[in-house]
Amino acid sequence: MKRQRRQPGDQEAQGVFSVFRFSLIALISRLLFCLLVPACGSSEKHADIPKLPPAKPEAVEALKDAARLVRLGPGNLERALDRLKDAIQIDPQLWEAWYDAGWIELSRHHTDEAIAALEKARSILPTHAPTAEALAQAYVQAGRAPDAVKTLRAYLDKQPNAREANAVRVQLAMAQRRANKLDDATETLRTVLRAEPRSAAALSALGMVYEARGQHELADLVLHRALDIDKDSKAAADVYNNLGLVALARRRDQEAFADFDAASRVDPSLTVARRNKAMVYLDCGDYARASEELRAVTHADPTDVEAWNALGVAERGEGKFDAAQKAYEKALAAEATGPGAADALFNLAVLYMDFKKEPQKARARLDEYLKVASPSHPRRADAEARARELAKQAPAAPQSKPEASGS
Repeated sequence: MKRQRRQPGDQEAQGVFSVFRFSLIALISRLLFCLLVPACGSSEKHADIPKLPPAKPEAVEALKDAARLVRLGPGNLERALDRLKDAIQIDPQLWEAWYDAGWIELSRHHTDEAIAALEKARSILPTHAPTAEALAQAYVQAGRAPDAVKTLRAYLDKQPNAREANAVRVQLAMAQRRANKLDDATETLRTVLRAEPRSAAALSALGMVYEARGQHELADLVLHRALDIDKDSKAAADVYNNLGLVALARRRDQEAFADFDAASRVDPSLTVARRNKAMVYLDCGDYARASEELRAVTHADPTDVEAWNALGVAERGEGKFDAAQKAYEKALAAEATGPGAADALFNLAVLYMDFKKEPQKARARLDEYLKVASPSHPRRADAEARARELAKQAPAAPQSKPEASGS
């Protein structure tokens, strides 16, 4: 199968959501303190918080257990979810448990479950900015960018002067770009930059809006302005990654590789940058180095569906067909439905059809793909053509012999 070069945005780092991974435990600790100490307050600028009934102590204990399990690492997320479900069963109005459950499901790429939990959290406490941001991110991952825009607009309409408002506006602009509302995204970011001219996050987002317009040089210029403001923090890793995407669009693979490498060095936990480095290796036909990078990514994040799919392509390029099959199956295990699952099913069908020469298995995977893939999925036309080709090759069903008549 001929590989198509990825377009900028396909492997963009989600800088807004990345903060949730590091804030969960602190968030729970702060909330528990406020729950256990009446009249907990702060002199900082906050939006009005609706008065909620006291949390049930048993539910709070389950929430604390979930926090401890999250702290132990990704292998304990399932158990953490179980404790959050216990908390919700005890106290269905404990919005913190709904939020944390949504955060965990989103980190595992279970977008439907994440959306359900985060919508519930927002219904209980609509003034919580991280809930609105996480819900918008879940919508984007689910291919529902217009819903992400509505969610963030609703938050800003009610709280235009909240402390987190400009961070929410940056994410709104990212969602608007995903929804192809480029003029709206530009105006949203100009609003932020009028208030904060040195906002590296806003400049980085504006650079990607220019990139979406095909204005590569302007995108590169604005992204470098963002680096002039901040080139050492973890947030700068997102900017380097975006510069790499722009360089790829300009067919400057060496520049792209250097940018992705810089992103990885600034923030080793930004696995998307390392995945993008692997994509450069794939484009160059260096399957061994691509495999090395992608194995590191999947080790760090076993739920990274795109990395598993790319690893399958790399393993296939090395002639390791069984290893490629396992990588695609890992992608399916991480995402049973959605674009990642459709990619994995298509890749498996190609592997069986073109490389392992097992047409029956190829047909089965194509049938699954056609049920899962959206009409706009980029591989759909190819899959339909392959399905027709395999149908022509299918052996005719054996006809039963007529029974011998008695004498």
